[in-house]
Amino acid sequence: MTPEQSPNASSRRRPEIELAWHRATLSGLDPGMEVRESAISDIEVRSTLTIAAGPVLDKMVDELADTRFSILLADRTSRIVDRRVTSSTIGRALDRVLAVPGFQYLEEVSGTNSLATAFELRRPIAVTGEEHFLEALRCFCCYGAPIIHPVTHRLEGVIDVSGPVADATTLLGPFLMRAARDIEERLLEGSRVAEKQLLAEFQAHANQRRFAVVALGENLVLTNSAAVDLVKGSDHVALRAIAADLPGTAPVECSLTLSSGAEVSVRARAVTGSHGGALFEITEGGIPRTRRPRPRSAPVTGAPDNEPHPTGLARTILITGEPGTGRTTTARTMGGPECAIFDAADAIGEEAQWFLPVRSALLEEDSSIVIDNIDALSAWLAGQLAGPVRVSRNQVVLTSAPVPDLDNPHRALASLALTRHELQPLRTYPHKLAAVAKSVLAELLPESTVELAPSALHLLATQPWPGNIRELRAVLEYAARGRERGMIVEHDLPDTVRMNTSTARSLTLMETAERDAIVAALRASNGNRAAAAAELGIGRTTLYDRLRRYGIAESVPRPGVRNRNS
Repeated sequence: MTPEQSPNASSRRRPEIELAWHRATLSGLDPGMEVRESAISDIEVRSTLTIAAGPVLDKMVDELADTRFSILLADRTSRIVDRRVTSSTIGRALDRVLAVPGFQYLEEVSGTNSLATAFELRRPIAVTGEEHFLEALRCFCCYGAPIIHPVTHRLEGVIDVSGPVADATTLLGPFLMRAARDIEERLLEGSRVAEKQLLAEFQAHANQRRFAVVALGENLVLTNSAAVDLVKGSDHVALRAIAADLPGTAPVECSLTLSSGAEVSVRARAVTGSHGGALFEITEGGIPRTRRPRPRSAPVTGAPDNEPHPTGLARTILITGEPGTGRTTTARTMGGPECAIFDAADAIGEEAQWFLPVRSALLEEDSSIVIDNIDALSAWLAGQLAGPVRVSRNQVVLTSAPVPDLDNPHRALASLALTRHELQPLRTYPHKLAAVAKSVLAELLPESTVELAPSALHLLATQPWPGNIRELRAVLEYAARGRERGMIVEHDLPDTVRMNTSTARSLTLMETAERDAIVAALRASNGNRAAAAAELGIGRTTLYDRLRRYGIAESVPRPGVRNRNS
């Protein structure tokens, strides 16, 4: 037992520090460890918090110019978004303990310190020298204070002043609290200006009786009387997803299915000076198909839109998509209730026994056949299957991973399908998440009245969903366990969702497309980042920045390791 862990040492620690040490121990930390490494994410340099805090931090730097203290600003997830240092020495010391912009400084990775502990307690705290749980931090004295938004009373961030333990002084406490109050006052002023801009825009359109008008700001929702009955709180998640992808102030029109099931057309545009606010004009009835191209986003259950079954040369159908996008369900729907289903995964180790009944079914007439997961076939079996599929007079539905991920024999088999449906990943249509979740809940609990609260929907919309609809189904099944009525709120969701703050901002459609292109290039190059960067036409430094931004650095295949979707 170390001196710091002895009962006498414990009795000398303040109660709040002792509890913080206990939390660090429960997180699996050991005093001799370094700060746990985790992904360093890209930060939003022009957020509401950083804009409000900028002048205050500038003033603090001037006042601390002759000292060895640094200033750290973290956002509402305890991710560092700004750092000011007064000397290169203190900067290097902070680098060693990962106190850098983009790093999420939580107690479970850094133990007891004024930044993470102030975030945990939601109140000011000073942590000096031996009070730090990790020995790596005991060279610091630090003072932290939460920043609470005066309007919403929610935590907006944490401000921290840190320096060498030899320079510890009680004077920094009042200095830091004054800075926190100054930032809060600037947040209030910024909210007032932004709200005035949004209110003025809303008032200019609210008297319209032909359509519902909704204005969404950072902490403000305005609706006219027509919108009260039409738009529910759960629909705000879809509207905010549309707002996140608005190109400047130019209006955008799209169709949307509300949580009530109503099809509406939405005209949306950003409101200048409102900190991300947007105005929506909503009319019942979708945009006519003649005015827009057919949407590429997947429908509610992962199945494609209803279309006539192909005939003649188009009798072979290919359904592609990432795992969990609903390939099997879609194939069975298109094949019909009497279709014969063969899963290629069952052929592993028993290729001849699996192939014989499949070939017989293909050569028989008047039957519909589904061959699931053709990417799981061996190269030999994919080649053997191509002939019977080519000459079959039946409707044949094939499912596979996206075509670019297939090897040549599997790609040749897939090429026999003249009709193709590509199911899009769940992350590419966050504005439809409410409708998808409602459909999944209806399948899980057909006799219940359980609904998702807007707060839970908002959190679900920020997730990356690598498992797509299959993963969403598992999450909702967990959240709705034992329920027959009521609302699923944020705390009902599993910890893996509630604690996933690295995706607090959902990606825009452009960002999602860029992320998917990078993942595809890395897969094609078998994890060779230099080759992937060349294929994408970007520099390796840019590629590394994007890997960090989108949190995909750990998900790509390593060189020499085969990575196949199944």
